[in-house]
Amino acid sequence: MSNRSCDKTASFTEKDIPDLTGYVVIVTGGNSGIGLQTAQQLALRNARVCIASRSEQRVRQAIDQMRKSNPGQRLDLRFLELDLQDLASVKATAKAFALLEEKLDILVHNAGVMATPYQLTKDGYERQWQVNYLSPFLMTYYLLPLLLRAAAQSGRQDRARVVNVSSDMAFALGPKKILWDDVNMTKTKGMLELQKRYSHSKQAAIRSAKELNDRYSSQGVTAYSVHPGIIKSNLQQANGTFIGKVSQLSVALLAKTTPLEGSYNTLFCATSSEAPKFQGSYFEPVGKRSPKAETWLNEKDDNARLWNYSEA
Repeated sequence: MSNRSCDKTASFTEKDIPDLTGYVVIVTGGNSGIGLQTAQQLALRNARVCIASRSEQRVRQAIDQMRKSNPGQRLDLRFLELDLQDLASVKATAKAFALLEEKLDILVHNAGVMATPYQLTKDGYERQWQVNYLSPFLMTYYLLPLLLRAAAQSGRQDRARVVNVSSDMAFALGPKKILWDDVNMTKTKGMLELQKRYSHSKQAAIRSAKELNDRYSSQGVTAYSVHPGIIKSNLQQANGTFIGKVSQLSVALLAKTTPLEGSYNTLFCATSSEAPKFQGSYFEPVGKRSPKAETWLNEKDDNARLWNYSEA
């Protein structure tokens, strides 16, 4: 990771976010950490921000926290029920949102889990694969008409944007290709099997953003994947394994980036006029196109296969 990612004088901060009056935004997992900061900064620039999460109580608490932290500001923040461990819930969320809003300008897939014990969802997928990749793909798929409408109504080629929060861990431990015959990675064993599954899911998030961009950028929907930096977060709170605790301690010791600073890369891709010049790319903090993902980004057949597999 570049030292620049922890530089408080990075080239993009919350001060560089343009006015977002009239924008409609969804941020998944926006009730804590970098998700909360992402939602808050977009709302401070006059966007209507829907925070998608399983827990209405936690979202309401986060909204209260944001409003108390910004007295005098009229923040348009709303709760949107979403359970990424249930594909039916994801589809229902998209349909419910479409009844409330006629367009969607920015979709940030921030929610995720990290190094959790092997567990299948009710849909039969390994938890990290579904929460970090498959459910965000499905949500984007069902919200595409609203993203396309936002682009068409604005007449701008950079209005509607999708940001997948990935991680440099995608390159560290996971396979170099998507494991088509075993996406749940049932054959992966050993001390680091949990982290390897996490890396696999984050590779898919990078590839998915590129394929989405390739398919829809000509219609005004651009997509990006980002590494937020090393941030102390709650990704591993649900992981009670020894390796999970070691990972959590390692992150706590290495973390130098605050949640606000960790949101800058997402906010850059979601709002900056510079980001669309490198649409479809994988970005390191802050706003720097990373060469690490170039092989995956250029594997057009594999990326199209991932889309077709997910769609099916």
